[in-house]
Amino acid sequence: MLDKAKNIFIVGIKGAAMSNLAVIFKEMGKQVSGCDVAEEFITDVILEKYHIPYNVGFDPAFLSKETDLVVYSAAHTGQENQIVIEAKKRGIVTVSQAKLLGELLTHFKTSIAVSGCHGKTTTSSLLAYALIKLGAKPSYMIGVPTFNNQPGGMYDGQDYFVIEADEYGVNPPQDKTPKLLHLHPTHIICTNIDFDHPDVYHDIEEIKKTFLQFFGNKKLFLCIDDFHIKSIISKLDRTQYQTFGFSSGADLQIQNPVISETQSSFSLVYKGKKLGMFTTSLFGEKNISNAAGVVLTLLDLGFDVKKIKNAIKDFASVKRRFEFVYKKNETYLFDDYAHHPAEIAATIAAAKARFKDRRIVTIFQPHTYSRTLSLKKEFATSLSKSDLCLITPIFPSARENAKEFHISSFDIEKEAANGQVKAFSSTKELLVQLKEAVKPRDIIFTIGAGDIYKLKDEIIKII
Repeated sequence: MLDKAKNIFIVGIKGAAMSNLAVIFKEMGKQVSGCDVAEEFITDVILEKYHIPYNVGFDPAFLSKETDLVVYSAAHTGQENQIVIEAKKRGIVTVSQAKLLGELLTHFKTSIAVSGCHGKTTTSSLLAYALIKLGAKPSYMIGVPTFNNQPGGMYDGQDYFVIEADEYGVNPPQDKTPKLLHLHPTHIICTNIDFDHPDVYHDIEEIKKTFLQFFGNKKLFLCIDDFHIKSIISKLDRTQYQTFGFSSGADLQIQNPVISETQSSFSLVYKGKKLGMFTTSLFGEKNISNAAGVVLTLLDLGFDVKKIKNAIKDFASVKRRFEFVYKKNETYLFDDYAHHPAEIAATIAAAKARFKDRRIVTIFQPHTYSRTLSLKKEFATSLSKSDLCLITPIFPSARENAKEFHISSFDIEKEAANGQVKAFSSTKELLVQLKEAVKPRDIIFTIGAGDIYKLKDEIIKII
């Protein structure tokens, strides 16, 4: 499909994954265009930088006579989008993003998929960055616009390809097939398995079955500290996988983690052999574990340990992952994409480890009614780990009907029932409370998968 396609049209081209696909195709020498809504996205600058044109709206007339492939995702009504329907009428090949990524992987000698319900983006970004620093010229597809001043998607030869393996459905509720089942990489990193996406999965057991199916007979690098990974590991061939983590039984064991305001350091022992001390500008034990997973993968691929140390040490910045936004008079503002209780707990723990004896203030925007309803107790527990948490109204999914759910942010406040977790009926009310509550030297986070990051200008004024 990709070999034949010369003119590719992308529906919803401003999405993080879609804009990165557009860059990859452009670098492969193909003509790329697309369409999306008029609203400003953080990917706009990427499309402009690579001179990738797009139209505003979803008019079938946008399809040129030369178009020979149309790509769509679950966004903007998926395959029911009028442009996709028109393309089919014209006999133009149409394909979901998930299926196209599956084909893309077959073009590379070594393809490494980073899976897990949390930590995929940071881990895959670090792996791609390290391969760049090691001179391996990787191609990659990460779910962010940029990381460490690198674009989120790039084509640079056919030796290596790094990709996030998304466990979400292709086009819920019509097609709940997990996207990652369309991928058939040569190697897989798995950071964890958790219950997320209640609109796709019934329970944790269904998710575990999906991951086992995905693992197949691939070469695996698994976080042995994760409870759910540990619960299924006996079903795998021991020659198929290696493990990493803090556990004493890990093939690559993490020891002596030290986290300061400027860096994290840790030592690694690989099958009894001491590899020495490693440093990274990532923070928190979860990110140290993610870094160990990358190191284990690179060791298995044959890279020198001293060069690996140098390749990972300067990695720090992933868009919307513990992203530094602003600082004045020792009061910091960060932004984080965390939208699951486990991710929120990890972010707060990392903040407390980095900024000892500081107040951690979180501004949380719940994402989707179904997730908030299914995990409201867990959200309350995680958010209570911050010193003060202010919650906005729920950011809905276009695939959900609000009338079908009886849930609001105030239900999280009721579950917490501790006075430090407070919900608001509007962001305006929340900002008034923040202005009254903020103190010098506070560490403030905007957290959520919706548009909470757009509050940064108002929060900066308050600081």
